[in-house]
Amino acid sequence: MKRIRICLLVLLLILLSAQEAFAASITSYTYYRSGSGEDDYYPVPAPSPYNYVGSITGKDLGVDRLSDLSSLFVTDQYIYISSGGRILITDHDFHPVHVIEEFEDSDSRQPLTQIDGLWVTEEEEIYACEPKRGRILHFNSDWTIKRVLGKPEGMILSGNVAYEPLKVAVDSVGRIYAVANNIYEGLIEMNVDGSFSRYFGVVNVKFTAADLFWRSIQTDIQRAKSVTWLPVNFSNLTVDQDDFVYATVAGSGEEEPIRKLNAKGNNILRYPVSTNIHPHGDLTVNRVGLTIPTGESTIIAVDVNDYGVYAILDSKRSRIFAYDEDGYMLYAFGESGTAEGRFQTPLDLKFMDDEKLLVADRGNLSIEVFELNEYGKSIHAASRYQYESDYRLAAEEWKKVADYNPAFQYAYVGIGKALYRSGDYKAAQEYFRLGQDIDYYSEAFQKTRKEYLNDKFPGILLVVAICVAGSYVRKAWKKQKSDKAVGV
Repeated sequence: MKRIRICLLVLLLILLSAQEAFAASITSYTYYRSGSGEDDYYPVPAPSPYNYVGSITGKDLGVDRLSDLSSLFVTDQYIYISSGGRILITDHDFHPVHVIEEFEDSDSRQPLTQIDGLWVTEEEEIYACEPKRGRILHFNSDWTIKRVLGKPEGMILSGNVAYEPLKVAVDSVGRIYAVANNIYEGLIEMNVDGSFSRYFGVVNVKFTAADLFWRSIQTDIQRAKSVTWLPVNFSNLTVDQDDFVYATVAGSGEEEPIRKLNAKGNNILRYPVSTNIHPHGDLTVNRVGLTIPTGESTIIAVDVNDYGVYAILDSKRSRIFAYDEDGYMLYAFGESGTAEGRFQTPLDLKFMDDEKLLVADRGNLSIEVFELNEYGKSIHAASRYQYESDYRLAAEEWKKVADYNPAFQYAYVGIGKALYRSGDYKAAQEYFRLGQDIDYYSEAFQKTRKEYLNDKFPGILLVVAICVAGSYVRKAWKKQKSDKAVGV
């Protein structure tokens, strides 16, 4: 027992020294799969993929404070921040460049009210949601007003519903998508001129058997007094480089809280077939508790980079999750708190410079800045190479990831994919087993079995031929012997 304790202590010291490069204060984990069901996933501690860099406050940006912080947007040139009735514009080092607090139109000079969602085009033209005034402001690249988009022409609302756009995104051809308050028909899609096109990607209502039963036995009066069954609204959105719309659903407990919508409004977000689990944040959650959050993650923001890695923000537990284009979880990190690297009321997140992640935290009145460390860089590099179908280089990065975090099963799947495509099916099969990927394991097993049969087929054919020939010889010999016996 003494030797075992010494070995465990040495192992612990090695692990601690190996992770000195990471922000030890940042809670991070991956999920370990031990079976085929969702209940067979267990969170295991992992190195954090990001190091905490610092907090950017209002004073750093030349203003008194970042009150009513709501949205971020990052372009190749600038960072845009909506804070109350102003839009702050900085360079990538957070040096102030400009502040939009008002605009002048043909009639008058108008101060901004609370600005919520932001979107900036490749030409640096700004779209900003001003929900209190029921409009989206469109600014030129020189920060002068270009147009004011009120309620889209052709859009019909019931008499007691005000048009309040909350979030906005614009695709490469100028189509405008918006999330609006109390609009349950889906995202609002507008034409380039701002007129109404259609509702897009509606979230259908799902009823439990209990809901349907109680509804069926209610009287008309009871049914009228009961809560109206409305679809769940969207909470945020973004558009990727291929003009697919990524949107998050506001309700907690949604089976598909992240959507990737094609031109028809259909959700085409990938997820691992072997698990049949849609990306939705935490897989294991507390169902009861007094001082801790309970229930499924509440996803309120999403951002996607150039190679299909998308990050989502869970407001319930102040946590960030990242997935690759196939829906495999790459990492989860973050938690509530007042210490460095923790969040109070995170509202939005954005990738920057391929290595940084920005989080808008209204509770801290700050922009929290994180930077990928070596572990995180390997995860992102492997994901990029897989996106580009360079599985050999991807495998090299996945091997580094597995060295950092031996419990990260998807790293073994990535190595297995490279071996599979190189034709080493037997080795790939072993890595897929370590990664608990049933589908890829089955494919590798079939290839291994086929290879085995192909290798052994000549020998098997020779044995069969010998057996058949031996059978004919034996029959001929018996016949000849029988004929001789009859002749005698």
